[in-house]
Amino acid sequence: MKMPSLNILATERMQVVFILLFVLISAYLTVRFVTLPQREMAANNRSVRTQLESSRYASLAVSNMLSMAEHETANLTTLSNEWHRIAARLATFPDQTALLNTSVNRIDYKVELYELRQRLQAKSDELKIQLLPVELGLDETLVSGAALRVRMTQLRAVEKLADLTLDRQIQRLVEIYPLPPVEHQDINGRRLFEEYPVRIECDVDFEHLFTFFQSVFEENQVFTFRNLRVESGPTFDAKLRVKAVLSALLFD
Repeated sequence: MKMPSLNILATERMQVVFILLFVLISAYLTVRFVTLPQREMAANNRSVRTQLESSRYASLAVSNMLSMAEHETANLTTLSNEWHRIAARLATFPDQTALLNTSVNRIDYKVELYELRQRLQAKSDELKIQLLPVELGLDETLVSGAALRVRMTQLRAVEKLADLTLDRQIQRLVEIYPLPPVEHQDINGRRLFEEYPVRIECDVDFEHLFTFFQSVFEENQVFTFRNLRVESGPTFDAKLRVKAVLSALLFD
């Protein structure tokens, strides 16, 4: 009987070895990339199902959830309306929408500044109140863009506060000038409102200081106090020297 050649046997053995290796590698890849991911996905699904089952909304019908959504929407609307009401009450400028949206050019600012200085000087002369800061601390340097809008709003804040002090019969306006605005944002970085602080120093008696304090809380002319210091006045008539920073509020 003729014996098979060794080469044939070696080839058949190699084929068996390769087949076994292929089967083992295929099994490993199946477990690694099919079975294990499916188990992980199943575990995640069980975890999500457990969380949903333990949620307080799990036993609610769709109609109940819709009713709750409508209730939350109504609450949001109420809060939004309340915010707008508060913003309107605390706004310093009754025309703040126009102040925010009206375009301003350089000539407008120069004209407004000149007319304001002339008007306040005439008003102080008429009331016989000494107005020392004739320039009102307002920069005449011409700017453009957003900086010009800020400059115009500062002018309006200085104008309103100067009028308030003169109307309340102070003895003398020693100093008044605007400070850089302060922006307030919500947790998402959106602007809620801006403060336009104004530094003021004036001589006044007790009675008119009290009426001035009342006036800055009146509607359409609200100013918030950033700091306040009251000292003895320089003369018998001007019993108090008031140094304060008050902010005009501008809401979006």
